[in-house]
Amino acid sequence: MATEALNETGRETRASWRAIVFRIALATFGLVMLGTIIQRVGANEVLEALSLTAPFLPLTFTLEATRIGCDAWSTYLLLGERGRGISKLRLYLAHIVGHGVMNVFPAGRSASEAVKGTLLHRELGGPAAAVAMGTSNQANVLIASAIFSLGCAGAAFVVSTRAELAWAMVVHFIVLFSAGFGLRYAATHPRFVALIASKLPRIAAPLLRFSEHSRERSLLAWGPIFAMFMGRLVQTFEYGTLAYAIGIHPGPLEALTVQGTNLVAAAVGVFMPGQVGSSEAIFAFAAEALGTTPARAMTIALSAHVSGLVWATTGLVLLALWRSREPAVSPRPSSPPASQSSSY
Repeated sequence: MATEALNETGRETRASWRAIVFRIALATFGLVMLGTIIQRVGANEVLEALSLTAPFLPLTFTLEATRIGCDAWSTYLLLGERGRGISKLRLYLAHIVGHGVMNVFPAGRSASEAVKGTLLHRELGGPAAAVAMGTSNQANVLIASAIFSLGCAGAAFVVSTRAELAWAMVVHFIVLFSAGFGLRYAATHPRFVALIASKLPRIAAPLLRFSEHSRERSLLAWGPIFAMFMGRLVQTFEYGTLAYAIGIHPGPLEALTVQGTNLVAAAVGVFMPGQVGSSEAIFAFAAEALGTTPARAMTIALSAHVSGLVWATTGLVLLALWRSREPAVSPRPSSPPASQSSSY
């Protein structure tokens, strides 16, 4: 038994180190990609565009804080009676922590939901309920982003000079909606869960508890989905503000096209921490469709990363403080893991 425990500990340690090396490698690759793009599009023009966005950064900080608030609102609606026992401030702070984790970990939405569930698992009623919440949140953000992306695609078909960008948003809608609906169906369908439990008897008990908690919510929870949708609307104002700063002067349709580009970029760069490098590449590629130069287009994503970095740093500091007062928090779920998705 002692030997098995030591072997298990050794495997977990090696897995942790591999995960760390993987994250560092991805982050390094993203930074190299970013540097290469800046060099190709013109560093001077990028610096000039960044100077134009600087006066608007306080507004983007505020809009990002509001978007995080929409995520917390969605979770509050999702939890129903359970949510009423959680301090709204504590819930919001947990979402700031989740935002920080989401911008550091590859496929950060999964890690974010796991951390939020761990921070709140006492109020939620245990690990199975926390994982059910995280899985439902993931499904809701996928569905809300898919619906919003479809509206962005319609706008792109009207104002964009390149149909490829609009069609990419349509594909984005199909993939995200299918994934979100499929995730909820898999979590709540008794026969499917029973089949998986029979194939994996070692996790059968927590899996069945997870499914039971998941069925406390309807298959499609439109209230939480609407709150996530409003978060996407706030984010559209954020990216529209940055587009205005560099001289695009977007109307509603142009702002939706910029946001649709951001959503596609987030999906393409799902495994890149914070989508650093990948988002800038997608925006630079979409410059013609957005009616600007590659240097200025990529500055939209770069400036958004500056804003996001402030809140990500705040979240990680809060996590460290939270961990100093409570038992250790791990970003990995202890029950059936929620499927990975991009850091929307």
